[in-house]
Parts: sequence; C-alpha cells; structure tokens
Amino acid sequence: MAAAAMMAAVSTQAQDSEKKERRASLGINIGHRAADSLKVSVLNVGVLTITDSLKGVQLSPISNVAEHASGLQMSAFSNVAYDGMKGFQLSALNNIVVGEANGLEIAGYTNQNVGTLKGMQVALRNETDTLRGLQLGIFNYITRDYQKGLQLGIVNYSRDTLARRIGLVNVSPRTRIDVMAFAGTNSKANVALRFRNRSTYNIIGVGTYYMGLNEKFSGALFYRIGQYFQLTPKLSLSGDLGFSHIETFEEHSTDSPERLYSLEARLNLDYQLNKKYAIFGTVGYGDTRYYSHNERFRNRMIGEIGLTYRYGGYNSEKERSLHLHSAEDMTSGDDDRFALTPKKNWLRTAAMIFTVNAFVQRFDAWVLNEEFAQISIHSVRNNFKNAFVWDNDNFNTNLFAHPYHGNLYFNSARSNGLTYFEAFPCAVAGSLMWEFFGEITPPAINDLMATSIGGTCIGEITFRISDLFYDDRERGFSRFLRELGGALVSPMKGFKRVLTGEAWKVKNRNYLYHDYSRIPVSYSISVGSRYLADDHALFRGEHNPYLELGMEYGDPYDNEENKPFSFFRSNICMGFSSNQPLVNRLNLLGRIWGAPVADTKKFEADFGIFQHFNFYNSEAVKDGTDLIPYRISEAASVGPGLIYRFPALQKRMNLEQRIFISGILLGGSLSDYLNIQERDYNMGSGFSAKIQTRMDLWKVGYMHLDANYFHIFTWKGYDRSDWIGKEGFELDYTNAQGDPGNTRMLAFNANFGLFLSRHLSLDLRGSYFMRRAHYRDFEDVDARTFEVRAGLTYKL
Repeated sequence: MAAAAMMAAVSTQAQDSEKKERRASLGINIGHRAADSLKVSVLNVGVLTITDSLKGVQLSPISNVAEHASGLQMSAFSNVAYDGMKGFQLSALNNIVVGEANGLEIAGYTNQNVGTLKGMQVALRNETDTLRGLQLGIFNYITRDYQKGLQLGIVNYSRDTLARRIGLVNVSPRTRIDVMAFAGTNSKANVALRFRNRSTYNIIGVGTYYMGLNEKFSGALFYRIGQYFQLTPKLSLSGDLGFSHIETFEEHSTDSPERLYSLEARLNLDYQLNKKYAIFGTVGYGDTRYYSHNERFRNRMIGEIGLTYRYGGYNSEKERSLHLHSAEDMTSGDDDRFALTPKKNWLRTAAMIFTVNAFVQRFDAWVLNEEFAQISIHSVRNNFKNAFVWDNDNFNTNLFAHPYHGNLYFNSARSNGLTYFEAFPCAVAGSLMWEFFGEITPPAINDLMATSIGGTCIGEITFRISDLFYDDRERGFSRFLRELGGALVSPMKGFKRVLTGEAWKVKNRNYLYHDYSRIPVSYSISVGSRYLADDHALFRGEHNPYLELGMEYGDPYDNEENKPFSFFRSNICMGFSSNQPLVNRLNLLGRIWGAPVADTKKFEADFGIFQHFNFYNSEAVKDGTDLIPYRISEAASVGPGLIYRFPALQKRMNLEQRIFISGILLGGSLSDYLNIQERDYNMGSGFSAKIQTRMDLWKVGYMHLDANYFHIFTWKGYDRSDWIGKEGFELDYTNAQGDPGNTRMLAFNANFGLFLSRHLSLDLRGSYFMRRAHYRDFEDVDARTFEVRAGLTYKL
C-alpha cells in the first residue's frame, strides 16, 4: 500500500446531482489512497486532523475528525467520528460518535454517541441513543432505547424503566423532579433536588451545616434515599436514611478544613399546594462524627421545614426569538430600508481621536488632579528619550481599561466610513499620541499593544452591536432611547451622529443599520448567585449576585458574509460585591476571515482566522486566605480555528464543536511574588488553545462545555536591587514584564440549562481554574479553585 505525506489537501466529490461534498485533511497522512480521496489506512498525524475514512491510527494534540473511524483515535481535547466508529477513542475532554459505536470510548469529561452503543463508555458523563453495552461514569444517559447492557454511575437516566441501572439516582421520564429549599436545626439553609420514582426517592443537595456562631465557614453535601406513601392525593408520608459530608473553616486561615460526616434518619410529611408547589416538614435524628478518629462530634434531633417546586419540562416547539425590530424589518433586505455605508472621512476621524485624548487628558489633570497628567514640554521630550518600557499599572488598567480606550480610537474611524483594516492603524496612532503626549510616565509597549489590538476587538464588536439600536424612522422618546442605547455601547458613533445631525434626523428610507435576514443575532441575559471558592477549598468562599450578558452575532457557516467580525461571540459577567471586581469576566471572539473545508449532509465545517480577547479577574475571598483565586488576561491574540456541526441531527439537536489555537502577543497572569507599585501580576506572550462543545436539545435544555488553556512566558524580569531607594515615578523606569518564568493556566467551564418556558431556562454553571507557575528565581506555585453560578437565563 502506497504511502504519501501532505500538509493540506482538499478534495471535491459529487455525492449527487444537487450537492457537492468538500472535505479537507489538515495533517500528515500515511496510507493515503488516491489523489481524489482522503481515505487513510495507516496513520493520520497533525495538529488538527480531518479525514473522510480512517483504518489505522489518528493522532493529534488538539482534535481528530473522521467520517468513519476503524482503529484508534487519540487526542488531547476531542475525537469525532460522524459516520460510526469501530475501535478505540481516547481523549482528555470528549469523544463524539454519530452512528454506531462499536468499541471503547474513554474521555476525561464526556462521551456523546448519537446512535447505538455496542461497547463501553467511560467518562464523567456518558450519553447514547441506544444502549447495548456498558456506561461507566458519574452521569449516564440513554435518550431513546434500552436493549441490553448496564448503566453504572452516580446519576443514571433512561427512557426505559426496565433498564438495568446501578447508581445513587436513577431517573426515567416518569420520575418527578422537585427543587427543594429548606431550613432546619441541623443545617441552616439548604437547596436540593429530589427524584421521585414509583415508590422510592433520592435527594442530592448542598447546605450550610450548623457548627456554632464561632465557625463562619461551614458546609455540607448530602445524599438521602427513602420510600414514600401517598396517603391522600395531596398528602404523602416518607422516610429516608442519609449521609452528609461536612467541612468547617476558621476565618483568615490557610489550615486544612476539619472534615466530618453525619448519619441521619428522617420522617417527612409533604402537602401539595398545587401542581407546582408543596410544603413539607421533617423530624429526625443525626449522629455527627470526625473522619480522622471517628469520635462523636454531637448527636441531636433534626427538625426541618421547606418548600418544593416541581419541574415540569418545556414542550413548546416555538422558536425562541425576539429582537429590537419588528418581523417586517427582519425580512429579506433587498430594498432601500438599510443605511448606506458612510463616505470615508479621514479628517473627522483624526479630529475625533484628538478630541478623545484631549478631553481625557484635561479631565485627569484639571478635575482629578492626577500627577501623571501634569504634562510639559520637558515630559514630552523625556518620553521620546525613554520609550518604550513595561509599565506598573494595575491589572484592570493595563488589560481592560486600555483596550476599552483603544475601542474609542477604533470607532472614531469606523463611524466615519473606514474599514476594519483601515481603522486599526488609527487605534495605533491614538495610542501613540497618548503615550508620548498624554502623561509624564514613559511610553509603555504593553499599553500600545493592549490599546491598539485589544481595542480593535472590543471596538468592532461594540460598533456592530450599536447598529442594532438605531432606527431613523423613530421620533420622540423612543428615538431618544435608541440613540442613548447606541451611544452607551459605542460612544464615538453616538458622538459622530450628534456632530452630523443623524441623531435627530428622521428618514423614510435607509433608516435601518442591521439586516437580520443576512446576519442573525441571538442574545441572553442571566441573573443569579455566584459562589467563588478559596484556594484548595470547598466551602470556604463568598457569594455575590451576578448579571451576565451574552450575544452570538452572525452565522459561522454563512460564507457569503465574510467580512471581519461578521461572526462573533461576546460574553460579559458582572458581580455585585464590595469585595470582588465589577467585571469578573469578559470573553470576546471574532472571525476575521473564514472559508469552508467540509460541506456534506453529515458534516459541515469552516476554517478561519479569529481574534480573541479574554479577561478573568478576582480578588481574595472575604474572610478567607489572602490568595487571589485567579487572574488571567489574553488582551492581544490572533490565530486559526475550526468550527463544525452535524446537519443530519438538526431535527433533534444542535451539536457543534469549536476549536481554536492562537498566538498571544500580550497576556497577563497572577504573580505570587511580585509587588511593585500597582503590579501584582506578570505580563508576557505565548499561546492558547480552546475547545468549545455546544449541545442544544430541542424542548429539553442545553449543555455547553469550554476548556481554555493559556501558556504565557515572561522573559524580561525585575532585578530587586533596582528598587532600593526608589519611589514614586522613579519605579516607572524599572521596565520589566514581571518575574521571569512561565505560567500555565486552565479555565474549564461547564454550563447546563433546563428550559422552563419559551424564553426562560434554569441555568447552572461551574468553572474550575488551575494555575501552575514556574519561576526562575522562586519556588514554583500550584493553585486551584472553582466557582459555581446558579440562576435564570432569558434568551431573546
């Protein structure tokens, strides 16, 4: 059998008279069969590998994709076989098989099989349509038929009540699911899920265990199993046995928590108020002991009272869509309703950029009386003499505020008719003007990169979002609200509309600025409670309410719309706490260019170049240790990406995966040793890899999974001896990225939702952060923490 090697190949085959198939292999193939085929019989190796048929081995540090896989697929993130699999899939994150899976699937997180499983799945979460084998994991799902086999896990779901299941919680379509909220003598506040089957039930929940007022941090995870008896249609009596795992902490301590367990027995009386709500009361007895020496902590009677809400699912097939404009405005845009692109005005662009810098500079000097803003001819001359340095501003200023400022420069150009690529040098020019003429501190290279590159990403997104508000037909108060909304999102566009009179000019043609028929837009608003854990802790942490705004703009598979950022995703999370930053997380992703690499009835994929902006920020938790849970920035980053989905599944679900690799020109990460002026973090460059899995089940809910890996290198370090005897602005000339070394960071996010109505869903999100910092001059540091968010999401 012939062997050939290629770095990229594209083949086009006629599947039928109406549709052509396109596939690409991004790897090195050994055993490639013919020039017009991507069948591989021996070996397929690459950073990202795609073949239409595999009989052999497929290896990748990112992801493997094959139409039919017969052999071994092994990757760091994901494996995909979209027309069946025979053999072995091994990945650290997930495996996906569309069709019959005959073999072994092992993943660190999830195995997803849309078809029949004739083999074995091993992961935290396993799902298959039909089971004829073994599922071994924490969560196991059979979405259609059980034929033969076994589910072995913590939570097992099957539509067939006769399925063989061994687990703490076994669920079927007949299982009644209740959300419980209750308080009691043994634990102060608790939330739980109760799963009621024909006569038995299970409860899994979390609570704040009552340990005495001197112990501020305490919490418990509990599980109960019992049996109930329906006394009347509304009244039921039940009894259960339970186990609680308890942790308690002292305030401001880095000591390991005391861990206890409790064995408990309860009798419960439930009264159904209506179809959704019920109240209940409990009496029982608990025996609490220490794990370490099994001595009794206490034994006491239990009393509880609470409320339950029965989850009934969501069965409407109506599309969840709502926009800022009428249905008529969202129809095909082949008419004169839509505004024309303004003529390019370079002179007004320059004037607006100058105005921004002059206003901010004078505000800092005259109103805030900031020392850095007291410029003079001497300071300008000194700036030209000492450019460029790495400055010591704080994390928010350097890696969030500067990119936002750059967005003002960028949108000064975009609002005056300049293209994305023409507006970028305007952001560079605005940044250089500020660095040399706007402050007395020496110009910073990190400011230039963050302001121009990061500002371009924020700027193009806000420029496009502001178009969604404007409608030049409107008058009066509704017009005022639209102009205000657009100006808040993109201040420079709003400023330009005021300068030119567009803000109040009424039109009967060319009055809309966005065509929904060409570029669809979806929005989401989430509110709820966020729990941020302390380093290496479970119950030592703090709560705060949060507001999250999300948007997906455009269709990544529409190749007719291929301008920069005709597809983007944006997400911002804000926490309302006196202790934590207002902006906790900002994630932006925009496609600069894209092209199709596969277009079949079973598999559709697009390759592109994407710009990234990611910002994660936190402070040490209240009453915990002094350790900051996480601090990550990817302010200037560009790289390739692949987005693919499975069209054949559209009637049942949307299953999609997105994979990105990017070079980080400027990033930031928390430092464990650095503390100079406002700096407690390192800057540097490196790379990142991201994989996102999206699964939306119509009428049921959704599961979104993201894994984000960042690796940032810091080369130019501080010499501590240079600090001696220096203070104030003298330290601005120390000129270093941070402590020499490199930092690897993993941000893992899992998002689960259940539809409650046409627009509303119950939302649960968990994030895990792991940081491993290697220092040239200090001991290495490993840090881990997590956060959990629970709330409601409204999709528009």
